[in-house]
Amino acid sequence: MTAGSVEHIIRDTVSIKEVLHKMNELSFDVLILFVTDKEGRITGSITDGDIRRGFLHGAKPSDSAVKIMQKNFKYIKSFDDYEKINSYINLKLKIIPLVTDDFKLIKLVDLTKLKAAVPVSAVIMAGGKGVRLKPYTNDTPKPMLELAGKPVIAHNIDRLISYGIQNIYVSVNHLKAQIIDYIEKNYSEQNVNFIEETEPLGTIGSLSLVNDRLTEDILVMNADILTNIDFYDFYINFKKHNDDMNAATFNIRINIPYGILDTTDKKINSIIEKPSFTYYSNAGIYLIKREVLKYLPAGRSFDSTELMEVLIKEGKNVSHFPIRGYWLDIGNAQNYAKAQDDIRYIKF
Repeated sequence: MTAGSVEHIIRDTVSIKEVLHKMNELSFDVLILFVTDKEGRITGSITDGDIRRGFLHGAKPSDSAVKIMQKNFKYIKSFDDYEKINSYINLKLKIIPLVTDDFKLIKLVDLTKLKAAVPVSAVIMAGGKGVRLKPYTNDTPKPMLELAGKPVIAHNIDRLISYGIQNIYVSVNHLKAQIIDYIEKNYSEQNVNFIEETEPLGTIGSLSLVNDRLTEDILVMNADILTNIDFYDFYINFKKHNDDMNAATFNIRINIPYGILDTTDKKINSIIEKPSFTYYSNAGIYLIKREVLKYLPAGRSFDSTELMEVLIKEGKNVSHFPIRGYWLDIGNAQNYAKAQDDIRYIKF
């Protein structure tokens, strides 16, 4: 998400002619420069349009760049300001600066790589043994099985990053060294941390180990799924209904190849010919409020479905979100083979 800072930064001491030379070196798709003072504070921005308008109003190539810069430029001071970021994405802006309170540049953010900004922490559950995938998982942890040249867990991390999620945790146990080594080598610029289980803690129990480091809302997902779920739509739905927990779901359609009788004792009331029934099944992706983590028992295995049951009994808001895109659990050999074929056609 970080754009090249040097290419898009100029000092406030340069001339418009120097701006033109600098602009000429940029990609045609991202013609913008940010002007900084000697303290490294951003004071304005210049686009190719600003240069043209400057010349139309009498500016000369030898004039200072400050003369044509826009002082009312777009910026962010935190990735938590997701509403502002999403408004910039909707405006089709290419690059915006992330700045400190006194406007010193931290980095430039490439908005072209963001689908949206979702203000959550994400926890990927990657500690399972993958028993149903043997012999593939004899020496390789299930999240490290490859699809289209990279591990399935990498597909999930990349999708989280594309939604602006900055704080990512990966809960590991079985063959954890392989997962840790891969992520440290390939995501060194991202804020990806590890929850190392000393014993299996189920599909959500490990969150009790990092409770105080998580945001108000938390996205939890299994590492062994392939999906193009819209995390932003999921989050908006979660907030709109003020849910305490929301489970993403996929549809299962059951076709009965026979006529079904509606009966009372031995009396036939009606006949339904070859009916179909649709059920919602748990997809292993959840949004939860951090405050519900108080229901997690410390130091023992606890599953997300158990948390769901506890919250329902407590009268909390527990809802579901039907996934409208692709979803597949690669937890068995048949589904893994299907995912290897499907991934060529999935739009991420």
